[in-house]
Amino acid sequence: MVWIAIVGLLYLISLGNYLLFHTVVELFSVYVAYVIFLIVWKSRTRLENRYLILIGIAFFFIGSVDFLHTLAFRGMGVFPGFGTNLTVQLWVVARYLESISFLIAPLFLIRNKESGYREAEKRYRESLEDSAFAWKVFIVYALITIFCLLSIFFFRNFPVAYIEGSGLTPFKILSEYIISFILLCSLFLLYVKRDRFENKVFRLLAASIILTVFGELSFTLYSHVDEFPNLIGHYFKLLSFYLIYQAVVDVGFEEPCSLLFRELKHREENFRQKAIFLGDEYNHICKMIGVSRNFEQDNKGLEGDKGQESYHPFSQHFPGIGFQLDGNFSPVSIQGPVEEMTGYGKEDILSGKVDLMEIIVPEDQPLIFENRQKLKSNPKFVVENEFRIRKKDGETKWVREITRRVQGRSEGSGEFQGLVYDITERKMAEEALEKIDRIRVKEVHHRIKNNLQVISSLLSLQAEKFEDREVIEAFRESQNRVASIAMIHEELHGGENLDTLDFADYLQKLTADLFNSYRVGKDGVSLKLELEKVWLGMDTAIPLGIIVNELVSNALKHAFSGKNEGELRISLRNEEIPASMDEISGSDRECLENNDPHYILTVADNGKGIPEEIDFRTADSLGLQLITILVEQIDGCIELKRDQGTEFTIWFNSSGK
Repeated sequence: MVWIAIVGLLYLISLGNYLLFHTVVELFSVYVAYVIFLIVWKSRTRLENRYLILIGIAFFFIGSVDFLHTLAFRGMGVFPGFGTNLTVQLWVVARYLESISFLIAPLFLIRNKESGYREAEKRYRESLEDSAFAWKVFIVYALITIFCLLSIFFFRNFPVAYIEGSGLTPFKILSEYIISFILLCSLFLLYVKRDRFENKVFRLLAASIILTVFGELSFTLYSHVDEFPNLIGHYFKLLSFYLIYQAVVDVGFEEPCSLLFRELKHREENFRQKAIFLGDEYNHICKMIGVSRNFEQDNKGLEGDKGQESYHPFSQHFPGIGFQLDGNFSPVSIQGPVEEMTGYGKEDILSGKVDLMEIIVPEDQPLIFENRQKLKSNPKFVVENEFRIRKKDGETKWVREITRRVQGRSEGSGEFQGLVYDITERKMAEEALEKIDRIRVKEVHHRIKNNLQVISSLLSLQAEKFEDREVIEAFRESQNRVASIAMIHEELHGGENLDTLDFADYLQKLTADLFNSYRVGKDGVSLKLELEKVWLGMDTAIPLGIIVNELVSNALKHAFSGKNEGELRISLRNEEIPASMDEISGSDRECLENNDPHYILTVADNGKGIPEEIDFRTADSLGLQLITILVEQIDGCIELKRDQGTEFTIWFNSSGK
């Protein structure tokens, strides 16, 4: 509806003042182009879709040339001595930049066809280089734009596009057709690469290109700049810019995972499919071990012979190593791609020249010894180990071993049998999935923090419209509450742990912000912090952060009114229920006994205190009501002491650890 109103307003302007209409349309298009650039540029380190990176940067220079085009309008007086030809030349340059950008952008969407995890990991690392890619594109566009502007303003060798008295030149008309053809080619390439976009994004980009083509064709139908086809062309241009805005900005904010993390989603799905395959493969391996209870081995030969024919179908379908061990876990027989997996030959291992334990990474050896002892003591025990081995050439690989005692073994066979196979690719997939999950969670925290900061800013702006001090104070309190939540998401986004945060460090920052917020007239109030490191999950940290916000805010607002100095003390410690609860009221004692809390938070001041007649659990104050509700939410217990000021003590447990 807003855009319909804007288009209607522009139409009314065009009826009255054609120059004003042109100016408004062009300036609005320039504004949209710069917004597109700013959003893409800010997201360049996370925006894996390089099509959008290139288009976003291109629109910065397209908008800049369009801005010069607007300043060159007849009557603006910015470039004396150039005339209408300059306006049309700058228009042609901007449109060539736009069409060629749409044409080359799909070339950066070539998907690597290799499905190996080494290549996937390589592409993951390359995604971190998108910022460098953005800078390279920016520099290239800057050089091209500067060259074109020098050609127009200084060298004066750019082809003439408009002649006063006769209208558009053949160069200008031909350029419009060439630009339209380039745009149609870019639309075809975009269609070919449509699988790299969400459907909504693809439709918006395609519609924008189509509208741009219509606009360019309409610009071939007029002879003078004040004719009707020129008016229609500007409407098409405005709408095409708006659709790009929708694709990059609105979808980017409202559906971030659809745009910013499409590559991550595809990669994660590939890894999950591979994980399912590996899981099925593992089940198949276990079944094979259960069926193939014995390896028929001829003691006279190390290579395959007739006694091992029953084993061959099994080994042919299994890309790992089958082995038998004696009671001391020395190899009796071994089959499969031994040299390929370890770098050593079968003879080296069977002869004892190479000890199997020596090729296992030392950090993983204790687990192997422990499981072997269990295997000896429990005949039905099945060992499943995942460990690293170091090949003869020094390369480290992850392998999985499944070993069990041989049931009903024949003479000469080993006491234990098992399989070992390479799981390096699976480990790489798991690491990549973990990185993807960390990036996604961090991005969620970052976006929530940004949205909360926007809400805080809106509250601040809204408060400026009021003069009533109580209303302003209410807005400030709400702003501080929102800020206390935003700070938690900021800590989680910046920290190593994604689901817990150091609440002591958070309290230091929160109280510093609150003192800054209420600093007027409170210079004599000191803050004393006695904080132990306590790691809390979000379910506890957010309510507890709001509780501290309310208690500190109330103290700064009310406890020291009429006093020039005072002390606010906050302590956080890991402590069990106090041994003596004689001084604790009956309801609080019952709460402590039922919940068995492990942490104590105390917020105390030496101010004038809360009057005896006020029960904080039933008070009308929104802040005190919030405290009561949130303490119950975290299954905590709260006690108020009114001796020599006010002291709130809260017992609680952690969550998220």
